[in-house]
Amino acid sequence: MKKQSNHRTGKQNNLLLFTALFLLCIFLELFLSNYRDFSIGDAPTVTLSAESLVRLDGGTVTEDGAFLIQNAGAELEFSELEVPVRTITVYTSAPEGTVVIASCLLSDDACRYDYRSGCRLYFNPAGGHCYTRASLSSNGNIHGLLISVDRLRHDFTIEKIVFNERRGFHFDKLRFLLFLIIALTAGACRAFRPETIVYDAANRKHRFVMYAAMAVCLLTLLWIYRALCSFGAGDAIAWPLEQPVSEYSAYVQQLDAFQKGQLHLDLEADPRLSSMQNVYDITERSRDTGIGDWKQPYWDRAYYNEHYYSYFGIGPLLAVYYPYYFLTGELPGDAFVSLIFSAASVFLLFGVLEELRKKFLPDIHLLYYAAGFLTVFFAGLIPLVMVSSCFYYIAVNAAMTFLLLFLMLYLHAFSMRQGLPRRICAVASGAAFVLIVLCRPNVALAAVGAAAPVAVFYLMEKETSWKYKLPDIACFLVPILAGGAGIMVYNYARFASPFEFGTSYQLTVSDISYNTLQFTPERLLGYLYYYVLQPLDTELVFPFFRMHTEVIDTLGNFMYHASSMGLLSLPFFLFLFLLRHRSIDYRSKVKSFTYAGILIGCILLSLLNFSLGGVFVRYLCDITLPLALLTLLLVLEYECRLTGGLFARRVILLVFGITIFISTMLIFSNENCMLLNYAPEYYLRIMDLFCL
Repeated sequence: MKKQSNHRTGKQNNLLLFTALFLLCIFLELFLSNYRDFSIGDAPTVTLSAESLVRLDGGTVTEDGAFLIQNAGAELEFSELEVPVRTITVYTSAPEGTVVIASCLLSDDACRYDYRSGCRLYFNPAGGHCYTRASLSSNGNIHGLLISVDRLRHDFTIEKIVFNERRGFHFDKLRFLLFLIIALTAGACRAFRPETIVYDAANRKHRFVMYAAMAVCLLTLLWIYRALCSFGAGDAIAWPLEQPVSEYSAYVQQLDAFQKGQLHLDLEADPRLSSMQNVYDITERSRDTGIGDWKQPYWDRAYYNEHYYSYFGIGPLLAVYYPYYFLTGELPGDAFVSLIFSAASVFLLFGVLEELRKKFLPDIHLLYYAAGFLTVFFAGLIPLVMVSSCFYYIAVNAAMTFLLLFLMLYLHAFSMRQGLPRRICAVASGAAFVLIVLCRPNVALAAVGAAAPVAVFYLMEKETSWKYKLPDIACFLVPILAGGAGIMVYNYARFASPFEFGTSYQLTVSDISYNTLQFTPERLLGYLYYYVLQPLDTELVFPFFRMHTEVIDTLGNFMYHASSMGLLSLPFFLFLFLLRHRSIDYRSKVKSFTYAGILIGCILLSLLNFSLGGVFVRYLCDITLPLALLTLLLVLEYECRLTGGLFARRVILLVFGITIFISTMLIFSNENCMLLNYAPEYYLRIMDLFCL
């Protein structure tokens, strides 16, 4: 009876807890959604008229008193307003739209003769977010208002500007849902103590939790895909091509060349290119841009023997483009290709983690495994690569996917019993390795670093006869040797060298034949800073974190630098310092050498990228996923061996959450800013969650 009474009391307490959390979420959302109206107080609502406009640069006043804005840098100045201000609301319209950003400055009783920053305005004149409301607090009365349009792509009209407009009752259902999910998750952790539950792969409830984590990842990718499709990035490409070949991506151009029975791209090369002293010098190529009939060289294509080639590997063509073409008669859009690789990565990531867990880890706790899986997905920058959907990132995306496929098949093969299924799995893993090389050859370094120790220690086993070892290794090596031979033949047919993939001949920002491996102190310090330590830029405006874009001026005429960040910008990777912690059991030599192999392989890979390519978040993505896998293994083992350690466990979950948040924000501030530029409604809808 006492047990039943305790059980009933526990259920009542849990019900009270969840009810309180539900009510707290309602209160919090009501407060945030309606706070701005409360803050207005008794300040009067005032609509600015054209009569108070004293200056309009970069636009005109229409007949009905609206303001037509025609140029970035346009400014509207109003004076003699004489009213206390708490908010400003701007209504706009336009036939075409993207996010417009404007700075709002004001003068008031405390600063009558000069303007001071007030707020920033974000809106999409052609969409549902055609109006914006922001906090604009004056000291006493406002006297002057200056709106400076910092960013626009099309003309738009400001229909009206209103001070202190009351929106009325508002309730953001999406924000409330997010609050509720976070609160109920925290409540469930308190009520059911999942951190004490040891993960059991055979338990249906445990599998459901992991499937739920995978579903979160897939929903994130589908949301990104939907946003990309909103401006046509997911549209299928008609075949035969309807536009000139030059209008398409490198992969479509290469498929077009194959279909025409040739290796070089069907792009016309200006004959003057062949007479240049150094065609790979961008300054020499750009000297003749004023000549009317000058056919500009095609950017980031390889130019060799008076033909253009694509130096992007054919792995994505074999895996997605050709199957899609055979099934539909069309070619896939970039967003669809990215979705296929990214979604496959979610399932493969779980498969790899399961293989590594069974091989290297003791018992682990369900909560940290599920939360860690989500963190690896985001810290591995899979969503960032997905949202940056274009042929540059498709190569990275495909390499990520085939790296995971290789590791899963490879590790699974060594865990299987001797026999035909084991060898089929070994053959498949060898084929996956070839596909890595056919996407991004340098990523093979990470694959080798992670895989080599397992094979070496298998060959050193005394318990296994060589009559099993030799066929096993042969099944793995034969597809690699065959694929490697095919790649060398393909390279030789294009560039007269079996080891030339075309990167040496690319027409880009510089002659990259001068980019060589150099281990000088300044190079190593540059690598350490830009690939490991460089922080993200931060601000108090959504999305809060941005890539660093400052030009490197400390390494001479060498370094290509675009949007970048260091590995430790994501705090999850700080757990790599657990590598030598006493809680990590290295009695297994396979485990210790595998962990070291992953780390060494990623260091060598990133050094190669830094030396031959430069500083770019796209290059960092080559190592984020394998290092995230290693980091999670360390965290799970460390957490499992904690005795007491409630504070340490909370810190782990906090770091997981911060990492997921930062990585999510990077979706909105990636190199291409595709959502900001082309899917403004999706961008601004998420921005709404952080606005009052």
